[in-house]
Amino acid sequence: MTPPAPEGTRERLVAAAGLVFARDGFSRASIRDICEAAGGANVASVKYHFGDKTGLYREVVREGIAKMCARRPQVDPALPAEDRLREWLRQFLTLTLVYRRNHPYASNVMKQELREPTDMLDTMVREVIQPMHADLAALLSEIRGGADSRQQAVIVLSMCANLENSRPILERLGVALPSDPESIATLAGELTHSVLYGITR
Repeated sequence: MTPPAPEGTRERLVAAAGLVFARDGFSRASIRDICEAAGGANVASVKYHFGDKTGLYREVVREGIAKMCARRPQVDPALPAEDRLREWLRQFLTLTLVYRRNHPYASNVMKQELREPTDMLDTMVREVIQPMHADLAALLSEIRGGADSRQQAVIVLSMCANLENSRPILERLGVALPSDPESIATLAGELTHSVLYGITR
């Protein structure tokens, strides 16, 4: 396993730790493995920069959270509601199917959190997932004439987010998930239609 090679011991430790935590999970990851993956960093450097393994893990997750927040869907409020929904879903699908998949460790760290939650899962939900859920629920509520749409937003978010998690199954079913802007836009359009009209033509 070869981590990215940013300058500085602190940056190298965060990059290497992301890969090790993604592979082994928090409880099984060892400081020694992380330091080895960071190009032979001194074990004491973890204590110096982060305090302990928990502090290092929190930094890895916080970095991932910051990058996810920077890609939170943002749509033009002047657009019609249906167009805003389509654009919101396009951006969210791009986040989950392209950015998260191609990130060195973000996707697998999230999977590890779902298997063995730590207190950082609460942080992920509060800072990343909850704001996006609120945005989508508000948009769906507008489309539905003011009806409470929090449950509908949960369903739509789950559908989108779990596409990547279900990739091995979908591939065995002969379903190719989109990975380029045009095919993601097409999927966003189809999903928008399903949200608005179900399976009707």
